[in-house]
Amino acid sequence: MKAYMALNVAAPAEVKRELPTILQFTRSGNEVNARKYAVMFLLAIAIQPGGAAQLYSSSDEISTLIDDADPGIERGALAVMNWVAAKGGQNQTYVSAMETAIQRPQTPQDTSLEMLMPLLRFGSDNARALKCVLNFMHRDDLTVATRTQMVHGLTNWLDLPVEVNQALVKELDDADARVRAAAVVAFADSANAAAVVAPADPATSYPILAKNRVEMMANDPQENAQVRELAREALRGRAGLNPNIDMPPVKTDNH
Repeated sequence: MKAYMALNVAAPAEVKRELPTILQFTRSGNEVNARKYAVMFLLAIAIQPGGAAQLYSSSDEISTLIDDADPGIERGALAVMNWVAAKGGQNQTYVSAMETAIQRPQTPQDTSLEMLMPLLRFGSDNARALKCVLNFMHRDDLTVATRTQMVHGLTNWLDLPVEVNQALVKELDDADARVRAAAVVAFADSANAAAVVAPADPATSYPILAKNRVEMMANDPQENAQVRELAREALRGRAGLNPNIDMPPVKTDNH
């Protein structure tokens, strides 16, 4: 920890001198905990003023960590990438690494969720990046938690590709009421956000594409009562609704 804190205040020349050693420790073959500490050191460098620029030339090495077998190293590498790429690093290097990682079934779903927006942001002109995002969104093994977090995370961005917004609208028909509730709340929040900052193409935005479906949910007697009420509140323009709804207890054979 002392070494980590020292890197936060180290002079650029000192950081440059230590960087090759840190990168060496991140490589596969080293003990996992040592590799995790090395990734922490990279993050300490990345968040320094001017630190991201020092890591530009190491983008190839850092990007390999995004597809690492250890989830902690993957997440740490994503955090480093977000600093470096946002400051003008070699974005395509990271996009390619994320495209590989997100398609790997072994990549934890919560880690893949963290890749969605960087793929859409840094790979905005990349058809393969968009396809990787859509393939993940359409996976049939996504957990309720993943689907819920995906709706919350992506709808915070108003200028998503229309294909992504169309996929998000389908979550309003999810089999689980908790996901439908999250999608309704996301509709309310994004509609209010769009009223303040209009999307580049309002016609393809999530609030517009979702509105008819939310109206149907608000008047559907077969809909979960709490979700139905959320839909009504959303249509009244309420924002900041609570998506957490009560679920009936799971039935077991031991009544």
